[in-house]
Amino acid sequence: MKLKFEGLIEKGDRVAVAVSGGKDSVALFYALCEAEKRLGIEVCALNVEHGIRGAASVNDSLFVKKICDNARKRLFFYQVDVPSFAAETGMSIETAAREMRYSCFLRAVEEGLCDKVATAHHAGDNAESVLLNLFRGSGLKGLCGIPEKSYGGKIIRPMLGVGREEIDRYVSENDLPFVNDESNFNDGYSRNFLRNRVIPVIKERYPEFEQSVLRCSAICAETDEYIEKCAKKAVKLKNGVAEITLSEDLVPPVSSAAAIYAMKAAGLEKDYEASHVDAILSLYGKQAGSGVDLPHGYRAEKRYGNGIIIYKDTEAEKFDFPFKNGRYNLSNGVLVIEKTALPNIGENEIAAFFAEERKRGILYVNADLPEGARIRTRMEGDVFRKFGSGSRPLKEYFIDEKTDRRKRDTIPVAAFGNEILFVAGMEISALAAVPLGAAQAYKITYESKN
Repeated sequence: MKLKFEGLIEKGDRVAVAVSGGKDSVALFYALCEAEKRLGIEVCALNVEHGIRGAASVNDSLFVKKICDNARKRLFFYQVDVPSFAAETGMSIETAAREMRYSCFLRAVEEGLCDKVATAHHAGDNAESVLLNLFRGSGLKGLCGIPEKSYGGKIIRPMLGVGREEIDRYVSENDLPFVNDESNFNDGYSRNFLRNRVIPVIKERYPEFEQSVLRCSAICAETDEYIEKCAKKAVKLKNGVAEITLSEDLVPPVSSAAAIYAMKAAGLEKDYEASHVDAILSLYGKQAGSGVDLPHGYRAEKRYGNGIIIYKDTEAEKFDFPFKNGRYNLSNGVLVIEKTALPNIGENEIAAFFAEERKRGILYVNADLPEGARIRTRMEGDVFRKFGSGSRPLKEYFIDEKTDRRKRDTIPVAAFGNEILFVAGMEISALAAVPLGAAQAYKITYESKN
């Protein structure tokens, strides 16, 4: 039985084989034990008792302990309650078992019990997965099948290219002991139905079916990897906010992949559907500020230009405190207010100086602002008399400046009542202008996190 080790196992690795006691995992365990010295690795075993089949499941774990004792290999044992976990989460028994099993695998690696966990997935398992994904309407990702390694290489599958017949032959020729899990014969489970009823009929007509699916999966995986690489280039992440920059030449497969990658990058790892991807992409071409709600409190919103941002939609932190010198660590940035001496230069030069500083987001305001001025977040009814312009609602100023809606509630403003004296990092009011010939002014610096 030919296993693949290149790119999966390195010299010095301690590899724990996930052994259930069934034919496939027993075959992998003994095959790795045979290759142990040649590869320069240490082989051990890992068993998870799922709590699904009562005494039969416990007996299977005892069987695994026996073959490990006979082979003089260490066994790491985990016991979990899949039925309870499935009931709590609403998962199917199949899905819950997989979740808990992989949780144990990763725990073993994280606790330093092993470097990698090898599972006994083979070509038949891959074919089943591809068919299941196909029948569920999966896209390209589902047709990629089972990867040779996952979770950053912590989980490996060296037997993925081996067919069912080759495994049976290896077990028979070496007279290996194994147990049968009666649940594998329950066609009520979708995977068992395919394995026991559908695939045997297909293989009668197409004997090389499993290997053909494996080749198809490899081609799909290469294509998906390329699409994902293109998609990642279209997404930028900053402080938990993922932004997709769409363009006319971003073809649908890449834009869809970019939407999925952006959701994951922002923290939305699961429970999204194709409808959510479509909803995100529907924002392209809509006006800025348009948005759609996503699962678990996330939101996608159209920015000015071609950008779409995805973020956790939490209420912006409100603040309100007296205007005075100091450094303030706010929810979305750092505000610094300091009284400073102005350069002793002419009127034209000082105007040019203020203009250049404003381009860098640094503002200078009158050292004698009205007593009672406060630093706060914006409020309903705020008006702003931009320097050199007339008075109008602050909201209209933000719209004209193409300030994203979610940022408007976090930008610090200086206010006297509902009259805005300056918008930090952006602009001052005519009411806060530095008088000609002034020797001092307040220097306002704001470094936003977004």
